[in-house]
Amino acid sequence: MASRTVGGKEAKSTSRMRRDLRDRVSRMWAFDGHEHLILPEEHERRASDCFYLTNHYLNMDLVAAGMPEAAMRALVDTTIPLDARWASFAPFWEVCRTTGYGIAVERAIKLLYDLPGLSTTTYRELSERVAQTAGRPEWYEHVLKEEGRIVGSLMDVGSTKGNRRYFLPVMRLDAFIMARDATSFARAVAPVKAAPTGADAPATLGAYLQGLDRVIDRHIADGAVGFKCGLAYRRSIRFEAVDRVTASRLYEHALAGSITDPAAESLQDFLFHEVCDRAGAMGVPYQIHTGLQNGNWGADIVLTNPVHLTNTLKAHPTTRFDLFHGGYPYVGELATLAKNFPNAYINACWLAIISPTVLGRALHEWLDTVPHSKIQAFGGDYHMPELACAHGHMAREVVGSVLADRVEMRLLEESDALTIADRLLRTNGISLFKIPAPTIAKMTAPLT
Repeated sequence: MASRTVGGKEAKSTSRMRRDLRDRVSRMWAFDGHEHLILPEEHERRASDCFYLTNHYLNMDLVAAGMPEAAMRALVDTTIPLDARWASFAPFWEVCRTTGYGIAVERAIKLLYDLPGLSTTTYRELSERVAQTAGRPEWYEHVLKEEGRIVGSLMDVGSTKGNRRYFLPVMRLDAFIMARDATSFARAVAPVKAAPTGADAPATLGAYLQGLDRVIDRHIADGAVGFKCGLAYRRSIRFEAVDRVTASRLYEHALAGSITDPAAESLQDFLFHEVCDRAGAMGVPYQIHTGLQNGNWGADIVLTNPVHLTNTLKAHPTTRFDLFHGGYPYVGELATLAKNFPNAYINACWLAIISPTVLGRALHEWLDTVPHSKIQAFGGDYHMPELACAHGHMAREVVGSVLADRVEMRLLEESDALTIADRLLRTNGISLFKIPAPTIAKMTAPLT
């Protein structure tokens, strides 16, 4: 490692390198690997005061700090006076403002509302400024493009709605996998989201799979660029191999309303692998939640360890799996999968706000172990575009710092750092999801 004598020329040169690299990375465009963003019409309804900005992941930290869940939910009840809600919130905000979720809220306020943060002296003014954004059609452009410099966001909202300048849909097929009776089978393959009353379930497993094919064709025709699996919130992400004869028998039992829980999980295993096969055949990535779950009193984290997907990766070599959240806290386990399996990719969505420190530590480990073309460093994973914007800024700062570290450690040439930063933040995601260049050009061109 180069000498960094205090006050010497070498130390000053290194410092300039860090500042210059971080500054240039901070201005890069980023491809957003995962979002739940509300659409503008929902923003108009919800953006009423300062608690619009706290009503997502920060809720988990507030409850973890001891805030009663009923009090947390009441923060967005506008029938309660703003001052009363602030009085309930303030003691818990004081101890949560330093977490990654708290930092994201503060960053959004500084970036977008020209205030120093959220405090007793700012919450009323912030509330007025938040309310002023409701109904402003130019707000999303300002937040996501001008300030956020987000190329586009992969949207997991259960719909293909949304302006394609901002959103690229990724569709869940969890309802198809988890269905276990005639009603849920019928709904899972219905031509619309909810099956009409009295609709018949497919009579055989084969017919049910044909229904899946129709659903997938509809999603792709509507613009979906990938699939998403969120089953880590409901069960283990180890999906065993189940043969078709056994699965057909289980489907018949479920159709008759006589399937047991262990048998239902075996049917889910079979159906999950069928979705994996189709993702590979269609050439679209399959995003899978691994690691930490949102919420309090949640499921057993051991069930979400990405190593449970080892047999899945082996069984579907032509399917590209985009594995979420850096696997946190199993970042090393995820690195092992991405290093060993050509079809395993790392998506660090959510991670910069779970912990900027963890993202930095993980990026160092991943860059040591995994070809960097397989790493996406940013996905906002938020409901509110303002916080996705802030998250993007936080992720860029971590990427810039990590690459500066590696230049100083002589693990990386300075001339390569910006190229790698652009790949981690932008081009790796675009390449994985095969987003055409004309689409990217339209999403980033200035509005006239």
